[in-house]
Amino acid sequence: MKFIKTIFLTLVIYCKTLAQNTSSETLALSTNYLDEVVVTDSRFILKRSQSGKTVVKINSEEIQQFSALGLGILLSTHLGIDVIGKNTHSGQNQTLSIRGGRNRQVLILIDGIRVSDPSRIDNDFDINLLNIEMIESIEIVKGATSTLYGSSAATGVVNIITKKAKESIKLIAKRTWGTEQIANQSFDKINAGNQFVNLRGELFESGIGINLSYAERFSSGLSAVVGEEIDQFKKVNFNTGFNGKIGSQFNWQLNWSKADITSDYDNSFPLEDADFEFSTNLNRYGLNTQYKYTNGSLNLNAGLQKNRREYRSSFPTISQSNYLNIDFFNKYIFNNKFYSIAGIQYQKEKMVASNYPENNQTDIYLNSVYIDSSGFNFNTGLRYNIHEAYGGHLIYSINPSFSFDLDENYQMKLMSSYSKAFIAPSLYQLYDPSYGNKSLEPENNLSFELGFEIRSTQSVLNIIYFNRKEKPTLIFNATPTDSKPYGGYDNSDRQIIYRGLEFAYDFELFEKAKTRLNYIFTETIYGDLRSIPKHSISGLIDIPIKVKTHLSLIGQFTGNRIANDFTELDPYSLFTLQINYQLEKLNTNLFFSIFNLFDTQYIIIPQYQTRGRNILMGLTVNLF
Repeated sequence: MKFIKTIFLTLVIYCKTLAQNTSSETLALSTNYLDEVVVTDSRFILKRSQSGKTVVKINSEEIQQFSALGLGILLSTHLGIDVIGKNTHSGQNQTLSIRGGRNRQVLILIDGIRVSDPSRIDNDFDINLLNIEMIESIEIVKGATSTLYGSSAATGVVNIITKKAKESIKLIAKRTWGTEQIANQSFDKINAGNQFVNLRGELFESGIGINLSYAERFSSGLSAVVGEEIDQFKKVNFNTGFNGKIGSQFNWQLNWSKADITSDYDNSFPLEDADFEFSTNLNRYGLNTQYKYTNGSLNLNAGLQKNRREYRSSFPTISQSNYLNIDFFNKYIFNNKFYSIAGIQYQKEKMVASNYPENNQTDIYLNSVYIDSSGFNFNTGLRYNIHEAYGGHLIYSINPSFSFDLDENYQMKLMSSYSKAFIAPSLYQLYDPSYGNKSLEPENNLSFELGFEIRSTQSVLNIIYFNRKEKPTLIFNATPTDSKPYGGYDNSDRQIIYRGLEFAYDFELFEKAKTRLNYIFTETIYGDLRSIPKHSISGLIDIPIKVKTHLSLIGQFTGNRIANDFTELDPYSLFTLQINYQLEKLNTNLFFSIFNLFDTQYIIIPQYQTRGRNILMGLTVNLF
C-alpha cells in the first residue's frame, strides 16, 4: 500500500505542475454532480437526489476515453464493480461481480432490453461480445432491483445505451494499433488493434434516423495458458438501427446487431497448450416503442436474441439458444409527487444441445415512487413471477431516502433499502442430462443497504454498507448419487451471507483536475469469494495539460483473494497512463495509452497468462 501511495502521489504532483494555468474542460468525469439525472433505478427521469439507490453514470466522453482499453477496464474503474478476466487473453470470458455477486446475479440490459444466453450454465451474458465504440452511455444501479427488472437483478443492473442518430448526418472513423503481451517483453511488433466506422443521422429530413456501425478487433500476442503458442482472437461487430416519430406522441426505435468471435483456446484438463478453437455468434433484435399521453406513457421493450457457440477440441460441442423478452408497461405521474409503473413481462428460453429444453415465465409487477417537497422519497415495488418449472414466486422492495441541504453548497442524502430478489435456474441447471435437476428452486437474495451521499457541484462522497443473504442458493453439489454419479446442481441447505462497505469520492483535486477514488471491502459467511478480493481500490485522475490535451492516470489495487483451485493469490497493483489530444481544425482526436505502466507480473487464474506493459495508440476522425 505504501508503494501504491508513493507512486500515485508522485504522478499527481508531476501532473499538477504540467496543468497549471490551463482552462480546458475534463473528458472523464461530469463537472456538475447535483444536476445529474438517473433513470434505471426507477425508469423515470429523476434527479439523483430523488434516487434511493447507488447509481453510477458513465457518459460518452468517458467511454470514448476508454475505448482503446475496453469495456471491462472501464467498468472496473467504478465503485464496487469488477470484471473478472479483463486482463487475460482476449478470448477469455469476462464476468461481472458486484457486491460479492457473480455474473448470474447481475442483469445486463441493452437499451432497456434484457440480454441473455440460455445455453450458458448460468443463463448470463458475456460482455466480450459487445463493442465499446457502439455505446453512448452506461447507467449502473447497485443492489437488488428484481421488482423492476425481474430474474437475475440481485446485486445490480447494467443498462447499456447504444448510439442513436443525430440531427445531421455524421461519419466517424477510428483506428487503433497496439501490443498484447506478457510482462518483461520488449515492444517489437504491433499485434493488436481495432477499427471502427459509424454513420448516423437523419435521412433526407424525413424524421427517420439511421445508425450504421461496423467494428473489428484482433489480437495475436498471448497464449491463454502459460506457454509459447500464441492464441489468435478476432471479433467483428455490426449494428444497424432506425428511430423516428409518428406524430407528436409515438416514438419508436428498431435495432439489429450481430457479433462474431473466433478465438483459439487451450486445454484446461490437463492444463497445456492446444490447437483448440471456439466461435461465438450472436444476432440480437430490439424494438422500443413509446406512446405518450397526458401525464403518462405506454411502453414496449422487446428483444429476440439468437446465440450459437461451437468448441472445436478433443471433445467438440455445439450449442444454440433463443431468448425472447417482451416487457409491456404503463408509466403514470400523479401531480409530480407520485410516479407509478405497472407492467407485464414475458420471457421464453430455448436451448439446442444434447437435448432440446425450453421454458417460459410471466411476471406481473408494480413499482411506485413518492417524492415529497421535504426531501423524503420512497421507492417500493412488488413482482409476482410465474415460471414453467418452479411455479409462482413473490418478491418485493422497500427503498426510502431523505435529501436535505447542509448549506448553500452541499446536499446530503440518507438512503436505505430492503429488497428480495431471485435467480431463476437456467435451462442447463434444470435439464442437462448429466448434471441437471428438475426439482431446483430459484435462488433467493435478501438485501439490506444503508448509507449516505454528500454532494456539491464539484464533488460527491458516497459510503454504503451492504448485507445480502442467500437461501436457497444455486450450487454445484459434487457429491455423487445413484442418479448423478458425477454430482449435479442443487440448492444449498444453509444461509450464505455477503456483506461489506463501499467508499467513493469524486472530487476536484486541484483546478480542473477531476479525480475518482473507490474502495470496497467484501467478506462472506459460507459463501464463495473465489477471484473476488476482500479489499479493492481504484482511482482515476484526469488533468488538462494544455488546451485540448488531457492526461489521465488510472490505478487499480487488487488485494488477496482465493483462486479457482483454492490457493491464495498475492495482491497486485496496475497503473495505466493515457494522453488525448484534440486537433480541432481537422476534427481529429489522437490518443496514446500505456497499460500496466510498471510492467507488473500478477496472476488472475493460476497458470494462465496475464497482460504486462502494453501500448495502445490511435486516432478518431469526424469525416463530416
